[in-house]
Amino acid sequence: MSDRICLFGAGGHGRVVAGQIKARLPQTDICFGDAQKPVGSTVNGCSVEFATPQVVRDARLIVTIGDNALRARLQQAAIEAGVPMAVFIADPDRYFAEPPGEGSMVLAGAVVNSDARIGAGVIVNSGAIIEHDCAIDVFCHLAPGCILAGDTVLGACVFVGAGARIVNQARITARTVIGAGATVIRDITEPGIYAGTPARRIAALPG
Repeated sequence: MSDRICLFGAGGHGRVVAGQIKARLPQTDICFGDAQKPVGSTVNGCSVEFATPQVVRDARLIVTIGDNALRARLQQAAIEAGVPMAVFIADPDRYFAEPPGEGSMVLAGAVVNSDARIGAGVIVNSGAIIEHDCAIDVFCHLAPGCILAGDTVLGACVFVGAGARIVNQARITARTVIGAGATVIRDITEPGIYAGTPARRIAALPG
C-alpha cells in the first residue's frame, strides 16, 4: 500500500492535518485534493493534484473537511471508487484504544482512553479527550478541547463544539450539534442544536 497520503480539503482543517503529519511522519509524501483550488497549485508546500476524491490514485485518502455530512458523502464516494483510506493519530502515546475506523484523524494533544471505540471518518481535534468506554459513531467531529466523560455514546454525524463537556453515560442521538462551551448533563434524544449550561435545544438543524 502506498505511503503517500492525499488530504481532500485544503482549507484550514486540511492545513492543520498536513502540518501535523509532516511533524509526526516527516517522510510521508502529502498531496491535496480540493474542488475549489486549481490542480497544479500548491498549499503550504503541498501540491493540489485532484479535484474529486474518486479520482485519487497512488495514495491513501483522508477527507479533511469539517462538515460531517459532506465528509461522509465524499468518503463514501471515494470508497465506492476503490480509493484506499488512511488513518492518522498524531500522538500514539496518548491513544489507548483500538484503532479508529478508516479515514479518521486524531490530532495533537487529544487523549483516547481504554476501550473507547471510534468509527470511520471521525475527527478528534486538537486537545479533545475521549474517556474510557466511549463509543463514537461514524463521521462525528469533536472540536478542540471538548471532553467526553466515560461511557458516553455519540450517534452518527454528531458535532461537539470547542470546550464542550458531556457527562458520563450520556447518549447523544445522531446529527446533533453541541455548541462551544456547552455542558451536556443528560441524554439527548432529539436532533438539533444545543447550547448553554446545562445544554438546551435552541434550534432545529437546517434542511
